[in-house]
Amino acid sequence: MDIQIARTAGGNVPTFRWQTDAGDSYIKAGDPVKIKAAGSPYVIGLADGDLTIGTDTAMVGIAASDSTHTASADGTIDVYMPLPGVVWKANATTAGNVAATIIGDRVSVDLSGTTYTIDENAGDAATNAFYIVDVDAEEGTVDFIIRTDATILAA
Repeated sequence: MDIQIARTAGGNVPTFRWQTDAGDSYIKAGDPVKIKAAGSPYVIGLADGDLTIGTDTAMVGIAASDSTHTASADGTIDVYMPLPGVVWKANATTAGNVAATIIGDRVSVDLSGTTYTIDENAGDAATNAFYIVDVDAEEGTVDFIIRTDATILAA
């Protein structure tokens, strides 16, 4: 699982079931997903360098299950809601860059093949969707929140 729940403000993180479009790329549990297009009932995985607030479609959350669509049939996927108070954990793109100095940076994701990481190399930008709140330099991981204004909760 590329992205996982690090901790919550208490209780379980709810999931919602979304549709996936026939022929779209496979989504695995732990992948970040967004609305495919404005007004669409479908979700897709984030692209490399996503998510830019005000430019990209709204983020739906983190996949809690694998997608069930095929090349010729629509499917479904369960997605954890990106609620305030949920802290997520993922590997950093460059483990050697993980240090307390990146806490507070607003960054994007890196997609290499089918693996998502949090791209601390992106540097801080006001329109990036992921806010680093903690780091583990030994493990090369970052804890982050998903900014509400990047999600369907603010759409």
